[in-house]
Amino acid sequence: MAGRRPKPTHLKVVSGNPGKRALNKREPKPKKVTPSCPEHLSKASSVAWGKLCVLLDRMGVLTEADALALERLCDCYAEILECRELIERDGRTYSSVSAAKKEGDEPQFLMKANPAVAMLADADRRFKGYLVEFGLT
Repeated sequence: MAGRRPKPTHLKVVSGNPGKRALNKREPKPKKVTPSCPEHLSKASSVAWGKLCVLLDRMGVLTEADALALERLCDCYAEILECRELIERDGRTYSSVSAAKKEGDEPQFLMKANPAVAMLADADRRFKGYLVEFGLT
């Protein structure tokens, strides 16, 4: 769906519904509960789950419908931590030696980006997307 996301009915009521459009009387209303942490999450993801559940519950935005998105948010965060650890250990770049093209040529020394840097950027992008879904930006 292109364009802006629809604003939830309760926010339209609070902000005064400036467009004067009819309010959705059939909007789904999931229960406000804290979902249980899935057993298959890694240790880092489970820690993030606990912290985020407390924060989102205090904000009043956590519902039973959020479990899968929250799981992905926690996985992205754990992936970010793992990539940071790899970069800290191995550096942002590494040196490589190319094979000589012809006999007698000297090999070339190349500096390449650590693949964990690109992985971190990708995980950061996905993480931000999930943060937006929960109103955390």
